Amino acid sequence: MEFSSDDNRQRQQDEITALQAIFGDSSVELDQTAGHSSYLLHVPLDCIEAQADIRFHLPATYPSDDPPIFEWIGAIDLRAKRGEQTPGYIYPMRQLALGASIHSSIEQELHRMWDEDMCRDVVVFSWVAWLDGYLSEHWPQPLDPIALPKEAEPKSTSSTGAPDAQAVNGVDFSKPLVVGSHVVISGSSVPEIYTGAALEMKKSIFVAHVAQVKSAEDVQNVHDALLQDRKIAQATHNILAYRIQLENGSISQDNDDDGETAAGKRLGHLLQLLEVINVMVVVTRWYGGTHLGPDRFKLINNAARQALETGGFISNQPRTSATQSKQRASNSR
Repeated sequence: MEFSSDDNRQRQQDEITALQAIFGDSSVELDQTAGHSSYLLHVPLDCIEAQADIRFHLPATYPSDDPPIFEWIGAIDLRAKRGEQTPGYIYPMRQLALGASIHSSIEQELHRMWDEDMCRDVVVFSWVAWLDGYLSEHWPQPLDPIALPKEAEPKSTSSTGAPDAQAVNGVDFSKPLVVGSHVVISGSSVPEIYTGAALEMKKSIFVAHVAQVKSAEDVQNVHDALLQDRKIAQATHNILAYRIQLENGSISQDNDDDGETAAGKRLGHLLQLLEVINVMVVVTRWYGGTHLGPDRFKLINNAARQALETGGFISNQPRTSATQSKQRASNSR
């Protein structure tokens, strides 16, 4: 079936009308700077609490013979835009740039959808709906605000920082979760490991372990030391991320999902946002039998951030580790 130019124009107008009906009249506007067939599309990406600004050019031969052409203008962090800030908290900003690999992937998906849905009316809408879910797996979720340190005395916790219950989800938290500091493994000294508070949701448990590291060997030794604990070794996931400053000033960083897709990357992004260096974090998760969806990523990052904060690994807080205590003692002599 052949389509005339008038048919294409009518389908294009129907698509614009559909987009305005779905996202609101102000979501689509004619781009006066780019010509009568170009539009600026402002669409909410609910999964990541952001708004995408996309320029679409609709060729005269779309949708019959050619796909739409898009240009990524940018994205706005909606939570930051709303200015919802509570005194006493830091609100981390996300990096919402579109990398080359992601740009290529979403462009390929747009072309694939056009190939399959040729001559239909809502190719752009179908793509935007897909884009929301895709970016939720490739962009960092909004981070919860970080509480600034208070002068009040901290609440007392157990040595592991874990729940008071003797057992949660079959895991006995009444005993230490990690080995003692400076344990020797194959002749190498293991850095001291700090264990943060345990977080629970629907019987899933999240516990973060933090250590100062200065080499890949330190990272491996800490990881091996943690896995000496049977409870940690038998956990569903042990998600890892680290950042190390090299002698030339550059940063070496890496992460490991350990089966929890995209969790390591998000954890590594948290370390970047907090600008910590020479630090590794392992977040242990015991699955409780109920899928948590995107909430699991917030729990992983929250467990890590709390451990970094209470353990004194964030630069604007006093260190509480034995290493710093020794440094203070040495400086006072």
